[in-house]
Amino acid sequence: MKLLFLTQVIDSEDAVLGFVTRWIAGLAQHVESVRVVALEVGNLDGLPSNVDVREVGRKGVVRRFLRYRKILSEALERDGFDTVLAHMVPRYALVAEKPARKAGAGLFLWYTHKGVDARLRRAAKVVDRMFTASEESLRIDSPLKLVTGHGIDLVHFDDRGELPAEPPRLLVVGRLTRAKDPLTILRAVSKLVQSGRDVRLEFAGGALAQGDEQLIAEVRREIESSALAGRVELLGEVPYPEIAALYRRSKLLVSASLTGSVDKVVLEAMATRRPVVTCNDSFPALFSELENGGDSLLFRAGDSDGLAEKIDAILQLAPDASAKLGAELRGIVERDHEVDRLMKRLVQEMHSGGGER
Repeated sequence: MKLLFLTQVIDSEDAVLGFVTRWIAGLAQHVESVRVVALEVGNLDGLPSNVDVREVGRKGVVRRFLRYRKILSEALERDGFDTVLAHMVPRYALVAEKPARKAGAGLFLWYTHKGVDARLRRAAKVVDRMFTASEESLRIDSPLKLVTGHGIDLVHFDDRGELPAEPPRLLVVGRLTRAKDPLTILRAVSKLVQSGRDVRLEFAGGALAQGDEQLIAEVRREIESSALAGRVELLGEVPYPEIAALYRRSKLLVSASLTGSVDKVVLEAMATRRPVVTCNDSFPALFSELENGGDSLLFRAGDSDGLAEKIDAILQLAPDASAKLGAELRGIVERDHEVDRLMKRLVQEMHSGGGER
C-alpha cells in the first residue's frame, strides 16, 4: 500500500496537531510509503525514511485549490499512490474524490467531532469507510462507520515515576473556546479556594478564532474578580513535545468540554496515570468498568458546584488510592486507545477496501 495522508498541519511541535507526526510514523510501519499533504508544514522530526511531505500553503483560495488538485493528481496518477486517508476535514475527502476514483484508489476519512454539517454528509456518501474514536465522535448512522478507539502514544504520555507538584495543580488542556467552558472551571476552583483548598490552575491552550480573544478577556476578568488572583496561569499554546510534562506535574485534568466526542486530552491524562474530571458525554461508557461506573470522575455540564465537589474528592484520595485509579485509567488507554494498535488496524481496514455501500 502507498498511502496519501491529507491533513491540516504536519509539525511535531504543533500544540494541537503535533500528535499527527507520531500517527504517520505508526502508519509507515505497515505500508510501502506515506505521502503527507498538508496546508502547513513545520518540524518533521520523527518521520521515517519512507515518508515524504507536500505543502499546499494557506494563501489564496483558488491558488490553494489548484495546487491541492495538482499534488493529488501527481500522487495518484503518476506516483502510484493507491489509498487516500483524509484526517478530520471532510472537505479533503471531497476534493480527493474525483482523482482517487479516476486512479482506482481507496478513499477513507478519519473524523472525531460531534458536529455534523453538509460537507460531512456528502463525504459520508463518497468514501469507502469512515473511522472514528467512539460512537459519539461521528454522529452519522452509516454501515461505513467504524469505531476504532483513539491513538495515544503511551511512551510519550506516562508519569515516568514522577509525583504531582505541590500545592496541587489542576490542568486544563485545549483551545480556549466557549465549547471548552473555562468559566465553569474557574468558578469551581474559586469555590475550592474559598473553602480553604490551596490549589493552582493551569490553562494550556490559546485562542482558536477572533471571538475567542473576547472569551480570554472574560476569563481574565473572572480571575481578577474571584479568589483566584495569583493562582491561575494562562500558558497559551504549549508545543506537543512539552505537554506531557504538564500532565505529569498536575494532580488531575479538568475537562468541561461540550464537544461531545472522545476528547484526546482526557485520554492523554489517563495515559499519564492522572485522574480526570469531565462532563463529556462520551466518557460514561468509557468509565463504566471503574468503581461506581466512574461517577467520581463525571459532573454535569455547567455545574460548577458539582465540579468543585468532584475535584475536592479526588484531592482527598490517599496516595495508594490515587495511584490505583491512575493505573486503571492508563489500563483503559492501553487496551482501547494505543497508537500503534490503531495505526495497524487502520491499514488493515483500508487494505481490505472498506465497508459495503
